[in-house]
Amino acid sequence: MSAASSISRYNAPKTQQRKFMSTYQQQLHCPPGEIDLDFWRAPEGVAVPDDELTFLLVPDAVESMAVFEVSQQVHNYQQAHAASDDAITCALMATMGGMLPGILIYDHLAKGRPEGTSRIEFGTIGVSLYKGPNERHDCPQVQHEVSIAIDDEVVLAIDDLGDRGGTLQFLTQYLTEKGARRVLTLALYMKPMAIAKCPADFSFGVVEQDTWIITPREMVETLVKRVPLWRERGADRRECQRRLVDIIGYPPRLADYYLKRIFAD
Repeated sequence: MSAASSISRYNAPKTQQRKFMSTYQQQLHCPPGEIDLDFWRAPEGVAVPDDELTFLLVPDAVESMAVFEVSQQVHNYQQAHAASDDAITCALMATMGGMLPGILIYDHLAKGRPEGTSRIEFGTIGVSLYKGPNERHDCPQVQHEVSIAIDDEVVLAIDDLGDRGGTLQFLTQYLTEKGARRVLTLALYMKPMAIAKCPADFSFGVVEQDTWIITPREMVETLVKRVPLWRERGADRRECQRRLVDIIGYPPRLADYYLKRIFAD
């Protein structure tokens, strides 16, 4: 989906907009037992006026359920390779994106490890490609080195999102150069460019290329980096509140708290 199609969806007939928005809003706020994982496997971002991106807020309960599903994929892999040298023995959470899913995944892979499968040692690597929504560094930045020994190990690199594939590809090459015998990748969501460039070995869902996914760990980050752009393009505080709360699905109190600071001058 292009930016133009996002704008056309925003400008679609009101009945069509309401139908799409009602499904998204219902899924944002429904009890865990009513979450439709099929909806979240291929969700569309919601469009806001005067923005080339669409936005998708992923609730905590959805992320937990997505992690559970991806963890089962890893369990199946470990069981299939229990008697071989291809079993995963190390997992690295890519900070910051991989930290939240990585911590949740740890519970399943370390504490819920199927009997007879290899233990997995967890560590971190600090790597970043994005400064904020749609703002990229020229190349991935290593912010801190691998925290555990990975020489001759089969390593699982964990991130929250494969956008254009640059970070996953970089991690695969970098960890191989650091001595890993094999590198597998895991990302909860993948976008088309990432799938084409460096498909993840384990993943949950797919989103369109122009969608900015707002995970539970980056709600504030997205708000404080995107609202100033809306303000520059003419949106007042009330309009920014409407976009955040009524369209994207932010909690009203969180949006109001940070909007007060952004519009204080």
